[in-house]
Amino acid sequence: MVERRRAPTPRRWVWRARGEESGVATLAVVLAIPALLFLISTVAQFALYYHASHVATAAAQEAARAAQLADGTEAGARAHGYDFIAQAGPNLVLEPRVVVTRDTAAEVAQAEVHGRIPRLVPGMAAPTVSASAGGPLERFEAAP
Repeated sequence: MVERRRAPTPRRWVWRARGEESGVATLAVVLAIPALLFLISTVAQFALYYHASHVATAAAQEAARAAQLADGTEAGARAHGYDFIAQAGPNLVLEPRVVVTRDTAAEVAQAEVHGRIPRLVPGMAAPTVSASAGGPLERFEAAP
């Protein structure tokens, strides 16, 4: 006598399929979440860099404006640059360095701001930001 096997009922088949795929959703989440967090951190890092570069540019422009004044000095202009960074982004541009040169022979003033920004993405090199601005010195002449 040959034994005949019964065809599995749909209910048994569904149960077997679930048993073979158990944990697949957990595995997908475990693989997808770190990639998603890395992507979000990278986008935030570039947004932070973009904003920090604008703060550094504005600080360089502020220092250059202070150096362009007829009675302006390099030390006073440097202080203006540091003050601007302290007000606009004290935790955004880290370790700022403001360099101001005032050349009275060429009648120009130049300001440069260098610094680094916070690192959000692990393993990425610490991003740095630099900006410069300059212009002619103010000069007053007596009326004829």
